[in-house]
Amino acid sequence: MDGNATFYASKRLAVFVSALALCAGLVSTQESHAAGVWTNEPTGAKVLVDCNFSSTPGACGILDVYGSSISVSDNSAPVSPSGGIKGLLYAFAPQGGMQLIYSTPQPVREMYVGLTWRTNPQFQGRIVQNKLFFIRGNTLGNGYFGMWNTPGSSTMKFEWGHNTSGLDNSHTCALDSGLWCYANAGPSMITLGQWAKVEVYQKASTTATSRDGILRWWINGVLGGNYTNLNYAPSGLTEWQWNNTWDGAQDMGTSNTVDWEHWLDHVHISIPNGGTSTDNPPGPPATPTLRGISVP
Repeated sequence: MDGNATFYASKRLAVFVSALALCAGLVSTQESHAAGVWTNEPTGAKVLVDCNFSSTPGACGILDVYGSSISVSDNSAPVSPSGGIKGLLYAFAPQGGMQLIYSTPQPVREMYVGLTWRTNPQFQGRIVQNKLFFIRGNTLGNGYFGMWNTPGSSTMKFEWGHNTSGLDNSHTCALDSGLWCYANAGPSMITLGQWAKVEVYQKASTTATSRDGILRWWINGVLGGNYTNLNYAPSGLTEWQWNNTWDGAQDMGTSNTVDWEHWLDHVHISIPNGGTSTDNPPGPPATPTLRGISVP
């Protein structure tokens, strides 16, 4: 499934579903029962989604675009082992997986996403970047988070690509002429088949050229990327989307000689500063304020 191809078609429906969920009280605005896990979430952030997948994604206000998520449980899952979902790409299949969308009620300047996720141990990896999820904006904001290494490796590097024509980040992200931003603050490594806690804080830039957008990410609590001068989504952030988008190099059906799986244990989405539409001081402090007792 191509994230770009389905983005506009599903956007209006996603907004409608999210609004209904908010009105019905299905989307929690309280702190997570496992809030201590999200140690880099800015203090006071408004929680919009805290989903343990004990039921369908829709019960959390998340749109399952194709209804393709598969309910699973894993006693080794770090946050909510009694429930989970997975997306599946069958061996030699040209497409598959799952597409999940949460749209904010209105554009916001900042967003925090925390999730616990793993692949299956047999996951091989693509000849190009393996896309995982997007934090998007309606204008000049199609960036995604993904991982890459030589196919067949047991570990992969977690990185970000702004993935958007019309943006210039070559001043700060040297890889691929500024389209792809690698880890610049820590190891940022994923071990295939093992659970990882992924946290992301993103702030939109004031304009498409102002170089004041912020992006930070942590893998298992360790800072991996820290960019404070990005151009991205000047009209604000509007969406989190899980979408592996088996596109690009057209290697699907060839690279995947075994089933590939993505498991999600928990997803937590919040808006720092209560979702204000104006810029605020930069995101998480250098030493984040803990929201509880961290889970090992």
